[in-house]
Amino acid sequence: MTGIVEQAEHPDEAVHGGHKGDGRDKTFEIAITYSGPDKEIEVSKDETIATVLARAIAAFSITANQHTLALYTPDGVELRDESQTVKSAGIKKRDRLLLRPSAVKAG
Repeated sequence: MTGIVEQAEHPDEAVHGGHKGDGRDKTFEIAITYSGPDKEIEVSKDETIATVLARAIAAFSITANQHTLALYTPDGVELRDESQTVKSAGIKKRDRLLLRPSAVKAG
């Protein structure tokens, strides 16, 4: 019954009742803002911020200074712990993240 509680606590997530074998239920789209139009990427609740960051960089075809970029919440909070999962970072379906130089990495 924990799947029902989890679903009620997170109604926007695409996970249904804890069915772990079905990959379709675990992925959802988020928007990444860089320069110009947003790009949408599909993410999984279990993938790391480092993976999402790499895919965001690839979506914008950024080749220079990739190591200085980071993801930020719309409130300007840098997602510094790149080992953190999408779920533990609180990222949900249709969220928008900002891709910009890291305050830590760039300095």
